[in-house]
Order: sequence, then structure tokens, then C-alpha cells
Amino acid sequence: MFYEEKCTLCGECLMKCPYLAYSEDNAKEEFQKLINGEPSPVTSDCITCVACNMICPEGANPFDLINIRQEETGTFQFGKRFLKMFDMGTKMPSKIIKGEPDKPVMSLCLFGDMLPGVFEGQLFDGSTFLKGGDYFCWIGMVHSGRPSLVNKKNIQTFVDNLASSSSGAEEIILIHDDCYATLTNKVKEFDITVPFKPIHIIEYLRDYVKAHQDQINKLNIKVAYQQPCASRYTFEKDKILDELFELIGADRVKRKYDKEHALCCGGIQAAMENVSTEEENKWRMKGILDAKEAGAEAYVFLCPLCIMGNRGRAKGEGMEPYILSNLVRVALGEELTHGGAGKKL
Repeated sequence: MFYEEKCTLCGECLMKCPYLAYSEDNAKEEFQKLINGEPSPVTSDCITCVACNMICPEGANPFDLINIRQEETGTFQFGKRFLKMFDMGTKMPSKIIKGEPDKPVMSLCLFGDMLPGVFEGQLFDGSTFLKGGDYFCWIGMVHSGRPSLVNKKNIQTFVDNLASSSSGAEEIILIHDDCYATLTNKVKEFDITVPFKPIHIIEYLRDYVKAHQDQINKLNIKVAYQQPCASRYTFEKDKILDELFELIGADRVKRKYDKEHALCCGGIQAAMENVSTEEENKWRMKGILDAKEAGAEAYVFLCPLCIMGNRGRAKGEGMEPYILSNLVRVALGEELTHGGAGKKL
């Protein structure tokens, strides 16, 4: 939700955007146009990374206004093939894989089968898994330029489906960053009550490692982390991630494009019709090369789409790609059947 009363038209949201980087005067002028509902190139050039919501010093949520204007004007050029893919996701067959009563309930959203060999080992043994279109969290629709789909009806249905499928579980582990953002951030906009405690996979992994420190063999490895765009909504958990890295002996390298300054993985640019393949690859490689130059030996992902678009690029630059949970499994001494990122490269 955009809070116009908080906006001071300082222009920082567009000045500090890594993709637009407007001058101060231009930033103020263009954002005023957005407020007024006037045409602005921002609506076609914005790649929906949500960074400006973190950049805004007043907490006005400028991205939410940009996103609304993208939908109103139809100027966000998202490819029809990708729109169809997004819409098909909501219709994917759903499945409940029943586990043991005293083990965690985990929601995989749409990503249960995209990364083979990931949900194995002691971290997941006996867990109940929920996956498919019934557990689609909707917030990802902002990346297709259609924030109207992130509405009270759809999110309430998402919450109800999780609650009814989890057999009254007090907690549900969210594998997908977007799901956690929906259940802890977006629900507040619609005054939706969540009848269980949402637990982010990062928090679950941290707590598991703390409880099994005697099984951890510290990795002593330098890593770079690809932050999902949805993390902008719940950035406070980044401190938990750093704690987890320390517990398993992963040194998060200091680099330009990390934390508040993280770049999008490039997946949305790949879907935008007004972004060339060369431009898309340039931005993808900015993050990869930044990590390499900082001395990272491994590139760590959380979002499945980030993984599939960049694991090969990271490997090509000499950094082993891992999904975060697999990095923890290595520290626990487990063998990964499909490589660190769900595919042997």
C-alpha cells in the first residue's frame, strides 16, 4: 500500500534505484507524475524488484504506487508467455504429503518438484509437505504488473487453504520467501488473521542448527547470497541469515550488491519484452561477478527461480551454487544427490 501522506517527494526512491538512477530533479518530477496519475517512463522501465520500498526514508512504499500505475496504464511489458505461466501456477494440482504428527508442516508453494533432491535428509525427514496451486501466495503477481490480484479474497483463500490442510498445526514453515512476505506483511493491509505462526525457512534452519551443533562440521567457506526480491518486505530476517551462516562456518563476503543494495536475479528482466537478452545477461552477471570479485567460493540461493536462472552462471565463474538448505545439509555431513542447487552441473 502506498502512503501518500508519508511521501515528501525527496526523490530517493528513483535516485537510488540501481536500474533507473534518476537525477534528483528528474526523480522528483517523475514521482510527482506517478502520484498525479500522469504518464511516466518509470512504469515501463521499473523491473519490480521492490528495492525502492526499502530505500524510501519515510516508509511510504513507493513501489506499490509504481506497480498500481503499471497495471492501470498497461505499460509494463511482461511477455504473454510468462503471463500464462504465472496464471497456470495458480491452477497447478495440489498435494498433501502427510508426515509424522510431531514433525514440521512445510509449505512448498509451487516449487515442490522444481528442484529435485532438495527436500531430503534429516532437515525434512517426517515433515508434512503442502504443494501446488492451493498454496500459491499471490504476492509474486506484482512482478507481472498486476497488483490487483494480490487482494483480500485471494490472500484469505491462501491462508484458509494452509490452515485447513495443516491439521491445526501451530506453525507452518514457509519454503518460499514470497509466502512468508504474504503471511507477515501483506495480510496486515487487508486485516487478515493468520491462525498459525508463519516460520521462514531461514529461521527454521537457524533453529535446527542451534539444536544440533554437535553434528555440524563448520564449512570454512566464503559465500555470496542472492537475496530474493520478496525479502524487501521482511528484511529483518537478514540478521537471522547471518547468524545461520556463522553457525555453519560460511563467511558472507562483503560486496557491493548485497543486503540493502542487492540486485534482482534477472528473472523478471528475462520476461520483459522491452529488455534485450544482452541487457538481461548484463544485469545477471553484475551480481555474479561482484560476488566473484569479493572472493566468494559458493553462491547461495533461496528462491527457486533465482537458482534456475543463475546456478549455471555462478558455476561458470568458479562458484559452487547451493540452495540454502543444501548448504546446511553439507555442514551436517550429508551427501547431496542432485548437487548443491538441485541439478548437477
